[in-house]
Amino acid sequence: MPSPATDPPRLSVPRVVCQPLFRALVPRSHPFAALALFALAPPLLLPAAEPAPERAPTVLATVDGQPITDRELDRELARVVGQRPLTPVAIGQLREATLAQVVDRTLVAQHLEQTGFGATDQEIERELQRIRKRLEQQQLTLDQYLQRSGLTRDELRRTLAWQIAWPRFLEKHLTDPNLERYFQQHRRDFDGTQVAVAQILLRVESPDDPQSRAATISTADKLRSRITAGELTFADAARQHSVAPTAADGGRIGSIGRRGPMPEPFSQAAFALDTGQISPPVVTAFGVHLIQCLEVQPGTKNWQDARPELEAAVIQHLFRWAADRQREKVKK
Repeated sequence: MPSPATDPPRLSVPRVVCQPLFRALVPRSHPFAALALFALAPPLLLPAAEPAPERAPTVLATVDGQPITDRELDRELARVVGQRPLTPVAIGQLREATLAQVVDRTLVAQHLEQTGFGATDQEIERELQRIRKRLEQQQLTLDQYLQRSGLTRDELRRTLAWQIAWPRFLEKHLTDPNLERYFQQHRRDFDGTQVAVAQILLRVESPDDPQSRAATISTADKLRSRITAGELTFADAARQHSVAPTAADGGRIGSIGRRGPMPEPFSQAAFALDTGQISPPVVTAFGVHLIQCLEVQPGTKNWQDARPELEAAVIQHLFRWAADRQREKVKK
């Protein structure tokens, strides 16, 4: 990476706000699997839409003077969720997580503008002209499209500015040396390493109830303390307390990869362990887990073999880094 004064410091594992929650709530094949990156490349929707209902937007957050409204949030959710059914609790959690992503995208956009990567007025106008020509083919004016889609001119210009600035930023930082450096820092996540694990799974009696979930986490914490204190072995605790089918075998699952077959929060926690270590409680859609690492089987892939998943991870890291850097400025 370039100098810390102007560019990202030492890379670390990114924590995308939405990703673990979405993977816990929605199957891997669901479009939410890509929502961790929705803030990185929001599409410009040009097909004609039904007229948006006339109502005043509600401001949900303000980022350094720039408002984020419920209409913007609703568009992001509708684009990804579509018509798929979700429980009211899940929708509430996803709205909260998506708002956090929209806030971060706004912070990143401000960072890009202030560090020389922002789009110029001329670049935005060129994109607007292209859009007008595409709309003419549908016999629509720009004003008609904005009315039907519920966008304001400012929102459209911000979207275009992002679509120009973010690729420009990535072009500078998403380089082979940076990919290789990230790989070396997080080799186990990308080189095909397999981790043999055992688990204790505790059922959450009321999954949609935060208090029920918190109570199960507390139970798992106490059980972990008993295991680490030597009162009983992990295998015995699994046989006595786990509701997973592996309980009779002391919780042994076998070997897993970094990106499957277990849910992302589970895999992330498992790959952070050394042999013999036990994770803190991990929450997934299945319940609350305690994970023990039984063996680490190193992989043999190099960074070039892992390029697709490596690029996705570095993009997420850069997004999080830029958002955090701008957040610090805004707080001052």
